[in-house]
Amino acid sequence: MNKYTFDFSDIDKLRNYFRSQLDPDSSSDRIYFPPEIGEGYLSYYKISPEVFLLVNNYKANADIEYVRQPIDEKDIILHFRKYALDHQIEGNRIISNYSDNYTPGNMRCMHAQQGEQVFITKGAVVKSTMIVLKSSYTKPYFMKSSDLAERVDNYIQYSHQHINKFYLSYKQSILFDQIVQPNLNTIENYLYYIARGIRLLETFWKDVLKWETESNPFNINSSQVGNIYKVSNYLKDNLHEPFVGVDQLAIMAHMSRTNFFNMFKEIHDQTPLEFFNNKKLESSYNMIFSDGLSIKEVMDTLNYSNSSKFKKAFFNKFDIYPDINL
Repeated sequence: MNKYTFDFSDIDKLRNYFRSQLDPDSSSDRIYFPPEIGEGYLSYYKISPEVFLLVNNYKANADIEYVRQPIDEKDIILHFRKYALDHQIEGNRIISNYSDNYTPGNMRCMHAQQGEQVFITKGAVVKSTMIVLKSSYTKPYFMKSSDLAERVDNYIQYSHQHINKFYLSYKQSILFDQIVQPNLNTIENYLYYIARGIRLLETFWKDVLKWETESNPFNINSSQVGNIYKVSNYLKDNLHEPFVGVDQLAIMAHMSRTNFFNMFKEIHDQTPLEFFNNKKLESSYNMIFSDGLSIKEVMDTLNYSNSSKFKKAFFNKFDIYPDINL
């Protein structure tokens, strides 16, 4: 078991601590694991002296234990992740164990005054983004608005009571992927991460401002969210078949038609039919311009029956006709 003990009081100390433990010869923001411990890296960025962005992107090659010590300051920790943890709350500490349970991604919100013990097992894949808001950053705003301070406290309180029920919205999921899995062929620098970290932070404040104890995200059924993603994966795997219809998809998700339709659109920012048609067009683009297939071959493979409608839809999405190079 490789054990690391730290806190979030100072980002520079935290970065130096993990660099000394994992990658002492490095001087970059990216700290790579030694092969015997993991494959991948940790990254630490300062959005400002009072706001930190942390990125975890690795596969554990050994068992790892993280002990995050509580601190006196009432800092806020936002943890966006696409791996599963099973949580237990013991007094003023959270005990978190890596889980093989399916998760489409979720977010939790904590005070830094509550410590945590996290167990990551060998073979675990960890992809997460954490944003730490120092109390010196939030305090001036809370002093001006006691209502905002109360909303944040309630938000965190309910977060702990429903710690496994958060999920990433469509916008959060896209921003998360851009941070944790950036396109290395385009831009990868400090401003790239900071810009997306700020936008991810904005989604949290919007949730807080509109949140009431009876509303989302805590009433969301996490198993239903998983079923939505199973249905969307089914659609992506069956692009060659006709669209089966919302009623059938709702049955597959074990949900009512209305609940399924509304939740699907909230998660994917598209209706099920729009999602299906867009995935078909994306697949046709790759077949034509990467695989060199003819329009007829693509239409036969993806069950398109009308070439005029196909070409028009293709142009509307990509601003190019599919036969331009043929």
